[in-house]
Amino acid sequence: MKMTTSKAFLAAALLLVVGIGVSCTVMAADGESRAYLHGYNLPSSGVALEGYCPVAYFAAGKAIQGKPEYASTYDEVTYYFVSADAKQAFDKSPGKFLPAYGGWCAFGMAVNDKFPVDPTNFKIVDGKLLLFLKNKDVDALTLWNKGNDREQTAKADTFWKKVSG
Repeated sequence: MKMTTSKAFLAAALLLVVGIGVSCTVMAADGESRAYLHGYNLPSSGVALEGYCPVAYFAAGKAIQGKPEYASTYDEVTYYFVSADAKQAFDKSPGKFLPAYGGWCAFGMAVNDKFPVDPTNFKIVDGKLLLFLKNKDVDALTLWNKGNDREQTAKADTFWKKVSG
């Protein structure tokens, strides 16, 4: 039986959603290719957070581009850091700094969908780094902020458990 393009796409999407632990690359709506490894949202470079330092979100309260010379790999995902100290902090306790929902948009998770993110559009809620979609049409952080953090997070957590395996 010949599979139509939309059925083939749906089949591929289902494989990604059930978390079979493979890596593949697809084109995002913004035209950038993204790799999906174990449910993580990665740009085609394979570097998480598009190279932004996960520790800086917490230590500096802003997104700061990391440097390749301060790289660490955790769970097959590479992260860049602003300094040796930031790298050391991450290496000591990576779970403290990892983006929630595999780096997918927190608002997307709360509405049962996966949206790409702008890594400079973020919020820390209860010690978790939440990333959000932002483009010329949508600022998902603004939408998130119209609701209650705890309620939104509970919805996002529930959906993430379903799609991350």
